Amino acid sequence: MRRGYIRSVLTAAAVGLSVGAAAQRLDTTYYEFPLRDVAEYYSANFGEMRPNHFHSGTDIKTDGVEGKPVVAAADGYVSRIFMSPWGYGLALYIAHPNGTTTVYGHLSQFRKDIADYVWQQRHAQRKNRVDLYCKAGTFTVKRGEVIARSGNTGSSGGPHLHFEIRDSRTQKTLNVIQQGVLKPKDDIAPLMMKLHYVEVDTVRNIPIHSALRTYALKKDANAGTRSAYTLTQAAPVKVGRKGYFIIEVSDRKNDCANTYGVYRITERLDDRPIFEYRNDGFPFDFSRYCNSVSYYPIQRSSRNEAIRLTHLEGGTSYFYTVIEGRGLVSAAEGERRTVTIEAADDCGNISTLTFEIEGKADSDCFKGHIDPESDIIRRGSDFTARVDSIFSVTVPRGTLYESVVSDIERAEVRPNTDTTVKVLSPAYRVLDKSIPLHKSIAVTFTVPVDKALQRRTTMASIASDGSLSYVGGKYADGALTVKTSTLGTYCLAADVTPPDIQPLFKDGEDCRGRSTLTFRISDNFSGIDSYTASIDGRWVAVDYSPKQARATIYLDAEGISGGTSHEVSFTLTDSCGNRTVWQGSITK
Repeated sequence: MRRGYIRSVLTAAAVGLSVGAAAQRLDTTYYEFPLRDVAEYYSANFGEMRPNHFHSGTDIKTDGVEGKPVVAAADGYVSRIFMSPWGYGLALYIAHPNGTTTVYGHLSQFRKDIADYVWQQRHAQRKNRVDLYCKAGTFTVKRGEVIARSGNTGSSGGPHLHFEIRDSRTQKTLNVIQQGVLKPKDDIAPLMMKLHYVEVDTVRNIPIHSALRTYALKKDANAGTRSAYTLTQAAPVKVGRKGYFIIEVSDRKNDCANTYGVYRITERLDDRPIFEYRNDGFPFDFSRYCNSVSYYPIQRSSRNEAIRLTHLEGGTSYFYTVIEGRGLVSAAEGERRTVTIEAADDCGNISTLTFEIEGKADSDCFKGHIDPESDIIRRGSDFTARVDSIFSVTVPRGTLYESVVSDIERAEVRPNTDTTVKVLSPAYRVLDKSIPLHKSIAVTFTVPVDKALQRRTTMASIASDGSLSYVGGKYADGALTVKTSTLGTYCLAADVTPPDIQPLFKDGEDCRGRSTLTFRISDNFSGIDSYTASIDGRWVAVDYSPKQARATIYLDAEGISGGTSHEVSFTLTDSCGNRTVWQGSITK
């Protein structure tokens, strides 16, 4: 990561490990399409801006259903098997002789020998969630061989296959559509939605940004077959001595209503390239830099991509192949210049926005202000602040993308609570939620808590409407410290209600016609942390689906039979340690 702003032109060669230089070129004939019996449409593409991360793969639609055959994209062996209610859900990783690994996420079931191995390992480890690494030769696969069935497991919003190709050595994930491994139907150029302009001033060595000025865009009627845009206004954009643009863009593909991210944004000033963002791939520890590539105050709540056409001090040069003068735009008073912004998608379609800028008088340029008494949180230094005798915050160096004025104070907000959660402290606000963090801050409450509530005490965030949401942390020795990677308003709270278990069968029921036992499970606040079950005192596997709020035991697979009575115990624990145990019996 670069320290300080980039002051010269960076090209792919100069950056070294930047996108252009490090992009591993893939042989597109080496890989096969990883699904059978689907229309080959896509719900998300590589590198899209997600909350605090870039999307690391390509999401392929499975026509709204689960159970489509998933095939190995190339010869290799299963190197990793993942099973969790969250994240990729059920996932397979296949290592290939050419030095790449393919990833298949949100599956509904594995190939039988793989599924049998997972079942055995879950019981051997007495774990419902497993992450298993396999040696070469344990599970070999051939190109085009069915390895699994598609599904909707984990943090999936609907049936689809999440597919990745990674460099096996570095685990860098690659842009497979841009490289032509996957070939969606797409002759639609990116849509350019809005343009914003921000001036920058420096006060006490802190960059101060002006409020946004927003400009509407329209298709250029004189562009012919090209996808070109202009401003709706005829007058040039008035600019100061230092400023940058933000472009809101989106993309489409043929026959799909989904929105997609863009692959490349290039900015030219009087036909000279001064900025280029491009996402050919990234290591996972670079994923959170999406918060500096995007304009976070817009991106955090927008379905468009809001690309900031400048490089932030605490950002990275990794995704930029050209940066001249940090991407800042300037013009002398009365001087007119031409700006061209080009957006390209992963299939090579391009849209262009061209407009004029004109320099303002010095007296009209933005001038930042900081109260001389204000504390500064310097990006390159550790910072600690204390409010009252109750609340303190530590911001480690490198947490912020830019230095900011400290704004940490007691908040006059009344949390909305019910009898299931008890608020134990005043509320405190830490900076502004529109400021992104690259690392976690440490928040500490030093508050006496009744001994009966201590193990249930946690930190909660308070939304603008007063609603509470769980953050985490454990109370000990008179205080609670928790690390959080988002800013906001916080208080201490105690979750005093255990999770709820509702069996979808009757206690004592004759279940000889059933193959499963299912429980409806829920929690009021802190969320389900762990779940475990036994039948006749023996540990049995539980599959948990958060989306359906269901936990399932597979009786036949567990060998529960004999036409006799069996004692069932199911234990559910939330993230604050509240526990519920259901005990009963069935005949099977």
